[in-house]
Amino acid sequence: MDYIQMRQKRFLIAAWAFMECLLFGGLLYGWGSLMYVFKHEGIYAELCNNNDQAALSAMTNSSSSVTDVTLTNSSEETKLSDSNFKGCPEQDSKFTLCFTIASALVCASSAVLGQINFMFGTRVTRLISMIIFVGGSLMLAFVSKEIPWLIFPGLSLLAAGGLPLLVTNTQVSNLFGKGSSSIVGLLCGGFDMSSAVQMVVKIAYESGISRQHSYYFLTALHSLVLVSTFIFLPKDFILNEEAMSTNIEVAGDVNVTTELPIELKERGDVVNEKTGGLKENNYEKKELPTLMSCVRQPLYIMHVFWLCILQLRFYYIIGTLNPYLNRVLNKDDKMVSHFTNICFYIMMGGLMSSFLTGVVYDWQKRCFASSRSSLRQNLMPAVLPLTIVSFLAVLLSALVLVPVQSLLYLIFIILTLFRSFLYSMAAAFLSAMFPSEYFGLLYGIMILCGGVFGFVQFALFTWAETYVEAPRHTDIFLLCLVLVSFLHPLYQWYRCSRAEKELTQ
Repeated sequence: MDYIQMRQKRFLIAAWAFMECLLFGGLLYGWGSLMYVFKHEGIYAELCNNNDQAALSAMTNSSSSVTDVTLTNSSEETKLSDSNFKGCPEQDSKFTLCFTIASALVCASSAVLGQINFMFGTRVTRLISMIIFVGGSLMLAFVSKEIPWLIFPGLSLLAAGGLPLLVTNTQVSNLFGKGSSSIVGLLCGGFDMSSAVQMVVKIAYESGISRQHSYYFLTALHSLVLVSTFIFLPKDFILNEEAMSTNIEVAGDVNVTTELPIELKERGDVVNEKTGGLKENNYEKKELPTLMSCVRQPLYIMHVFWLCILQLRFYYIIGTLNPYLNRVLNKDDKMVSHFTNICFYIMMGGLMSSFLTGVVYDWQKRCFASSRSSLRQNLMPAVLPLTIVSFLAVLLSALVLVPVQSLLYLIFIILTLFRSFLYSMAAAFLSAMFPSEYFGLLYGIMILCGGVFGFVQFALFTWAETYVEAPRHTDIFLLCLVLVSFLHPLYQWYRCSRAEKELTQ
């Protein structure tokens, strides 16, 4: 399908891309629901042997029916009903370690797949991601008490196979011109909502459908990715209209602009209207800047720094959602199940909040379109959305310090808004500020750095288990940390203001 045909069918292509992100993109972030299922299946329950008597007493006092309790006289072992087992810190620690490793490895894999995407194009990248996703899905299907360690590679592969769908589908926004940021937001919204797939697995489990059958179905459903891979998307890339203009012959007096890296936009260089090349000392520069010149920019470094801090905040709350609910709800299993479902029901609203991110970004672009400074015109629209993300992180970090059941609804709403704005802006900012050919690489490097920094979350998990007040102290530390993220939008605002003043003097 050539560029003109893709333009004609851009709404269908965008809808299909959204469907892929919705079903297969961010399943890692539904970990709270999957962890609930694994706990009830007794995965790693042997780590709680020291707590068996307490668990048995809790089961005896519960109104729920106990389906399988047997005491053997010889060994005096207690066999607990999986459906009523409360778990223990040792089991929680094992599950949080699994989430930590998976979230870090998916970040590392994004850098590798970003390089593959740059070298071999869209089709090869998507085929590799499909193999990875299917492998992870099947591993999670075969997890059992006998082979619980399959959770580690399974969750990691499932997450690593989903992220390239978002990266490769982001280029669909290049078919929409001025509304490109809104399309990126829409795709990120589908990526957000995909966490609800794990909630569907949990609901199906509670309705009598086994986890194995759910993942078999998900594996078969993933074959839909082949439709877009071979029919809708090109083998290589979809370039935006400006980049496309450098690859065609221009006749007559048509004015054409070319996509410039931000470091050239800052210098205010002149664009040759005939060819789209950069005119400087009568020499036309048509080649892209080097990847390293983009990576070394303060603009990119600050953005990576911003993502690392805020992604750590998001990963921590997702990884500890089940223990957090158990603390707030006094280990009431029915209430924990209820609020786990509520959390992911609300997170399905990520579609609207992610789309809102793109709308806010596009609105800001229109507001600053008349700026005299090219730097302010291109960079200032990102300042407000970036500030909103940092503010949501601070608000979320403050709310979790108040262990009140009625606040859980508000916490879930803020979490959904925060997650949507975070990843929508992470992608939209790079898409707007840097050459589209480098998007996969720059996004991969950014996520890799976030993943390496994300290993800090396991230290936080360990800290939170050391003494009674440790969870509260950990959340206070994270509140102080996310305040630092305001440096990114403040620094960009300062640069834009200085550039505008220089032109008005």
